[in-house]
Amino acid sequence: MNKRFISRTAAAAAALLLAGSAAATTLTSKLSVDNGFIAYISTSDNVVGTEFSRGADWDTTITGSVNLVNGVTYYLHIFATDDNASPTDAGGLLGQFNLGGDKHVFSNASNMLLTDTVNWKGNNTGFTAPYGSLTDIGVDGMQPWGNRPQIANTAHWIWAGNSVSQNQAYFTTKITAVPEPGSMALFGLGLAGLAALRRKQRA
Repeated sequence: MNKRFISRTAAAAAALLLAGSAAATTLTSKLSVDNGFIAYISTSDNVVGTEFSRGADWDTTITGSVNLVNGVTYYLHIFATDDNASPTDAGGLLGQFNLGGDKHVFSNASNMLLTDTVNWKGNNTGFTAPYGSLTDIGVDGMQPWGNRPQIANTAHWIWAGNSVSQNQAYFTTKITAVPEPGSMALFGLGLAGLAALRRKQRA
């Protein structure tokens, strides 16, 4: 085998492997929350994580984004508050989330996730407490909020616990890293090329 070809093969394999591991997935969120929220990204379901978006006005759809490292599994956490919780005033969270690329997926095995009571969990006490089921308030477009721009009409308003009386809620959902079987093959190709080059040099 030509020594120059082996060298180029090993270098190309190493470069591609490094490029794949360094690339990032972009998580984009679009949220409308009555009345306010803070969104975090974390590598643990029981640790708050790093803030990447916040808002304090439900009639404005807030867009946020954060980069995710390939090969790392994350948890999307949202802390929401209802400033006027009362028997006649319900808090609510409505959102749409997208992942750029194919290196991560949401809990629905897709790169797009809406708020619902199937793929999300929550509680009223904090990210370190056990999570439970959520209350489905209704789909986007319902009163008193009406249709929220930039969010799919099939997204559901959700809340933790009793949506009428609890003035704060904690939500969580998992973002799983997609295994890259080609990466190990590429790494093996690079090692094989380097080994062959060393044998040629010794000969």
